[in-house]
Amino acid sequence: MIEEKIVIEGTIQGLKFFKTVPVKYDPGKESVEEALLSFYNSGAHTFEELAIEQRWQECYWTYTDPMDLTG
Repeated sequence: MIEEKIVIEGTIQGLKFFKTVPVKYDPGKESVEEALLSFYNSGAHTFEELAIEQRWQECYWTYTDPMDLTG
């Protein structure tokens, strides 16, 4: 199992947002994106579909910067 902190950035109703999401996944069984969908308990098949479900706009996900975690 791999543990990652994923950052999601985008807008909701014109306001910018930034959230860090902890995900755990087995790279032999699922991708990071699939783990992110599972975290949200979503029936979506892609991050784009998840964004529509959540009403996020102009959004993307990325890995956290390791330097941000170490201070």
